[in-house]
Amino acid sequence: MDLDWFNYGLCSMGLVYSNFNYVYMGLTYDPNNPLSEEELDKLGKEDFDSFLEYLDSKADYLKQFTKPLGQYHTKRFAAATAASQNRKLTSEELKVAKEIGKEGDDINQQRIIDKMNEKGLEEPDKRVKNVKTHRSQWFE
Repeated sequence: MDLDWFNYGLCSMGLVYSNFNYVYMGLTYDPNNPLSEEELDKLGKEDFDSFLEYLDSKADYLKQFTKPLGQYHTKRFAAATAASQNRKLTSEELKVAKEIGKEGDDINQQRIIDKMNEKGLEEPDKRVKNVKTHRSQWFE
């Protein structure tokens, strides 16, 4: 086996080949080549700081695919949390959930507007919540 190629492959993955032992150095998450469960277990046992660094880099990568929750979902999660704790949802908790959901709805709406602007489409009116159609279209 060509050790130079083997060394290079390990270095590109954030590993250093030393006396037939693998020393983990500054791992970052690569979506095309993620670590297996066995490698993660080994990394967690041998170098816990690098393991946490790898998880942080994976979380940073996955954050780009998240979407904030709207009012409907935040109210549902608040109600489910209260029910799991065998208590009723208070009006103050409901108000806080609505505010959080409103912020999420605003962020989502702005993302849609930004995408429409990128594609050169006309920006929708923010005050219109539902677009009504003519009654004759309902029964086609």
